[in-house]
Amino acid sequence: MLHRASVHKPDAAPGALSRIGRRFASWPAIVFALLSLFFGSAIIVVNPPLRGPDEISHFLRIYSYTRGQLLPATGINGRKGIFVERVLYERLHFFKDSGERFATSLQQHKGGWFASSRDEGIRYGQIMAEYHDFIGARDDEAAQTPVFAPFAGTEGYSPVAYAPYILAAAIGRLLSLDLPELLFLMRFLGLVVFTAVTAYAIAITPTLQWAFVLIAMLPVSLYNRVVLSADGAALSYALVITALCFRAAWNPSDGRVWERSLWMTVCVLAKQPQIVFVLLELMSGRLREFRRRWKSIAIVVLPGVILSPLWVVGVSADVAAWRVREGHDYPVEQFDPLWKLAYMWEHPFHFPLATWTALREWGAPLWPELIGILGWQDIVLRPWTYIVLTALLLLVPLQKLPLGAPRARAAAMTGLAVLSYFVLVYLIFFLTYTPVASPHVLGVQGRYFVIALPMAAIFMASLINLELPRGVPALIAITGSMIAGVTSVDAVLKAHW
Repeated sequence: MLHRASVHKPDAAPGALSRIGRRFASWPAIVFALLSLFFGSAIIVVNPPLRGPDEISHFLRIYSYTRGQLLPATGINGRKGIFVERVLYERLHFFKDSGERFATSLQQHKGGWFASSRDEGIRYGQIMAEYHDFIGARDDEAAQTPVFAPFAGTEGYSPVAYAPYILAAAIGRLLSLDLPELLFLMRFLGLVVFTAVTAYAIAITPTLQWAFVLIAMLPVSLYNRVVLSADGAALSYALVITALCFRAAWNPSDGRVWERSLWMTVCVLAKQPQIVFVLLELMSGRLREFRRRWKSIAIVVLPGVILSPLWVVGVSADVAAWRVREGHDYPVEQFDPLWKLAYMWEHPFHFPLATWTALREWGAPLWPELIGILGWQDIVLRPWTYIVLTALLLLVPLQKLPLGAPRARAAAMTGLAVLSYFVLVYLIFFLTYTPVASPHVLGVQGRYFVIALPMAAIFMASLINLELPRGVPALIAITGSMIAGVTSVDAVLKAHW
């Protein structure tokens, strides 16, 4: 019989805060949905157009899907992209230039990397006033002339990473919405859909529900759900397949093979490094039972394992390596994964040393970026936020897992998956983004690793197997979620307006 930590009646414990935590302990998915929609909607309102990481590039890829362009066939000077109406191109370019002006002003007026005082430079009220003057003075004679706009690295993302945005963009085109209004619609529908998917994951995981809540409410997680990005989808899908595989380990007779197959495929197709999630399917039974279970394992694993590399080959993604090549004479073949694999065969220590150098010399921002550095990676929260949220993240997975022997298997598989994900992220950036002359791997950001936190939570719980008092995980998750939501809204508001 499936055991769920959330269905036990909490014992009496002193303190009003503990009672509040226990009061919500039976419905963490609902609590998450309310917090996500509330704080997410607030960030949508105060976050200016196209201020998310690579949001223009994501918008163009989404726009291409609404045109029915599944594969990025158009290319100019080695760059893949799409032809868009001149009026749309100019409005995108306006916000791109304005964002660069704002980012420069923000950095000039900050008192340090962790400074959070109000910027005295350019504000988005001024930028939006300029935008209305810009569209008012526009000569529409050449408005529909097509202009080439490059994807800049987003050509590798499949439609599953953009599903709600594609729908919203199609609706926006039918309604002839202006760019800011279209972005608002796309962001809001993305928030609703990915909140619902994440809430489903929280509802079906047999335990560690509050750990999932806190991970999904981290500033970086919340922000990625409210901007155009593949990261919001990637985390949502990862949470679902992690919960389903954990449920299968908890109760192997639960079934749901076809459901795991669907979500595993979607998860793997969202981002290439997420192919390591296929390892989680091995939690559901003993390795000695492989012969008996091989059909169900194949149903879950094979679609994603086959489709993910086929998609990569089909789109021929360059992961925006042109950014590294600009201004340098690096040979083009150094950004070809096949050439780089041959180079690694001849120089087997190059990649491990480049990864170690990156961690040693450039690894300091990775953890703050994982917790949340917002905007164009230029809006930093107050220092205490990172310290408190880190402490809460380490505490919330502390829970006894009555799995018996499967607990060791869960620890082994999730630990292996987390390590594999970490190595694969660095390997992909080494193969496609790093010239051999670089002493360290380029391009890796801390926000990429939030995807692995649900697996890390299961690994910690399986390994430590200690129980916090009932109601405390709920209190920790709600407190951390409130801190994340309030500080994120405050940081975005004060930075821009």
